[in-house]
Amino acid sequence: MAILCISRQFGAGGKTLGEKVSETLGYQFVDEGLMEKVAEEANVSVRWVEGVEREAGGYLMRFLSSVVPSSFIDRHLGDSGKDFDEKRYVSFLSKVIEDLSEANNVVFLGRGSQFILADNPEAVRILLVAERPDRIKFMQKHYNLDREKAEAVVNREARKRERFLRNFHQGDPNDPSLYHMVINTSLLSLEAAKEQICELVLRQIEVNAKPIWD
Repeated sequence: MAILCISRQFGAGGKTLGEKVSETLGYQFVDEGLMEKVAEEANVSVRWVEGVEREAGGYLMRFLSSVVPSSFIDRHLGDSGKDFDEKRYVSFLSKVIEDLSEANNVVFLGRGSQFILADNPEAVRILLVAERPDRIKFMQKHYNLDREKAEAVVNREARKRERFLRNFHQGDPNDPSLYHMVINTSLLSLEAAKEQICELVLRQIEVNAKPIWD
């Protein structure tokens, strides 16, 4: 069993590749559905969760304590729940990801999972990168956007990702030393990338299953 954490530059094909890998391995794929899980557990709307991640430290955090049930805050955060701020939201999100990872055989797309599960020996961390022009073309092709819109989306999501990941890691989130594998989808097709990742996951499962005295 294994857990796969896919981090990506926006437009590098993370969601498409994550779906392919999940299907091949027979794993659960957790992407936007994670927001639904967070919303369900916290008894808030998915739109609210999206807003929190978009603002990442903005005014929405000040209203968190009024919309999240105190029983949930107490159960997961203890005394820190008295003043629920961005830091505590990160703790909340971390708890949800850790809960979902307990079942193993899961693929996480983003949401800081590579840092939240950094100490989990069954977590395999992948980073997808691509040249900016290729990421813009990917968005145009797969999401039917014109070039101007695709470029704007890539720029916006890059800033959002950097801001959000600062909650988990103060260094460069694209530092290759943080990952088991870095794949440049400008140079490698998504099908070839899928094969590389699946092979790595299966090898990691063998390593984890090997007795320590061998």
